[in-house]
Amino acid sequence: MNKPYNLIDDPDYRANVGIMLVNKNHQILAGEAIHYPGQWMMPQGGIDAGETPQQAMQRELVEETGITYDEVSLIRENDDWLSYQFRAPLYKDGILYIGQRQKWFLLEYNGPLPDATTTIDQEFLQFRWAEAEWLIQHTTPFKTDVYRSIFSTFEAYFP
Repeated sequence: MNKPYNLIDDPDYRANVGIMLVNKNHQILAGEAIHYPGQWMMPQGGIDAGETPQQAMQRELVEETGITYDEVSLIRENDDWLSYQFRAPLYKDGILYIGQRQKWFLLEYNGPLPDATTTIDQEFLQFRWAEAEWLIQHTTPFKTDVYRSIFSTFEAYFP
């Protein structure tokens, strides 16, 4: 019998967390990607060796937005891992990956818009608050399906 496919164990997909930050107006924090100007994304980042997805989310939140975990409220962690393939395979830490598998977190944040120029990791040119449909239309095409999926999953938690 064939072993069932398990995305969590697939070595071709880098383990990653995605962070969906919503404000009291139910808008989503989006950043204009520094490597893809004109394309907007939600914060995300790799899970380091020995880190849990929750720990990676807290670290990436600070590194990519400057927002600390005590400034947000955790609303929900997605049960499933979602994946996407890169435009082209990517070398990271000496390993060739074809895509990323992501554990997503929904957080509420009601502070000021972060300043992308002062973050630890300069991943974004600027931030803005956006509606889900706007973000889907303005993200990089290889993330569109994951964004649609996570918006659908989390929509019960924000109108």
